Amino acid sequence: MQTMQRANDPAPIRSILALDLNLLKALNALWQCRGITAAGRMIGLSQPAMSHALQRLRLAFADQLFVRGRGVLVPTPRGTELCQAAVAALAGLERAVLPAEPFRPEASARHFRIGMNDYVSATLLPLILRTLDRSAPGVSLEAIHLPRGESQDGPILPRLLDEGRADMALGQIDDVPPRCHRQRLRQDPHVCVLARRCWDPKHRFDMAAFLAHRHIRISSFPERQSWMDQALEAQGLSRRIAVTVPHFMAALHLVATTDLITTLPLGAVAPFAKTLRLHILPSPLPGRLHRLDMAWLKAVNADAGLAWLRGIVAATVLRAAAGAAPNSRGQAA
Repeated sequence: MQTMQRANDPAPIRSILALDLNLLKALNALWQCRGITAAGRMIGLSQPAMSHALQRLRLAFADQLFVRGRGVLVPTPRGTELCQAAVAALAGLERAVLPAEPFRPEASARHFRIGMNDYVSATLLPLILRTLDRSAPGVSLEAIHLPRGESQDGPILPRLLDEGRADMALGQIDDVPPRCHRQRLRQDPHVCVLARRCWDPKHRFDMAAFLAHRHIRISSFPERQSWMDQALEAQGLSRRIAVTVPHFMAALHLVATTDLITTLPLGAVAPFAKTLRLHILPSPLPGRLHRLDMAWLKAVNADAGLAWLRGIVAATVLRAAAGAAPNSRGQAA
């Protein structure tokens, strides 16, 4: 295998002072664009100049940094480490160099991107927009799909934040790397949901009733066994799954138009129970809470606009939780 350093090539750098700091801009562009031509266009370099910059970076750090993937450049582990450091360093320099301006929401025309799933976009996004209409009419939001799991580069969420494709994320967020903050906003119990015409509230809803119905399973990873099926299997039980869907809202609308049952976080059901004529019933499964988390990069902590938006989101979650509890008839308050 050919080594990175040839006889006449400069030795890898031993100090950041020996590095042409313009190469950090090239590294950041490659991280965001994953292609030579697009990265060059981003920072005003031709394709040959951008290729030369990548070669200089490879020599400076004695690593390939990026390798060819399916139509894109894929960072090596060392490349990922350096790119994340470059993104944070450039963001820090920009904050230090540019004068800090107070964020005035009533006068701002800023555009924010929030990673979220369908549960958040259907239940919280309308409430957030209502608040913005009153206090920050010029601010706009963009909902970015928040996938769970990992890609060939590792966990997907941190990369969305690193590359600026999302300013923050809302959802059930698993462990995040040290460069990210994660704030717990809410925990919801899981409840069972049936169309009103399919259940007499005078009857007892227990495990036997739960298993007597056919179920809608909600999963983005249908090949994996869900926590519900694991809990049932531990008791020597199983449920009859009629259909599997990837989204909470699809499950709710299926319940409303069929005799099927599904199990969802209370917060995903309560806003729609009255309109869709649904019964909310306590789950007979072992207690398990569904988390709603907010995550963002520590590097943007000083961003006054993002801090303001996080406050709006947290306050909205508290208000939504206050109206989510079902009453004795299995409807939202």
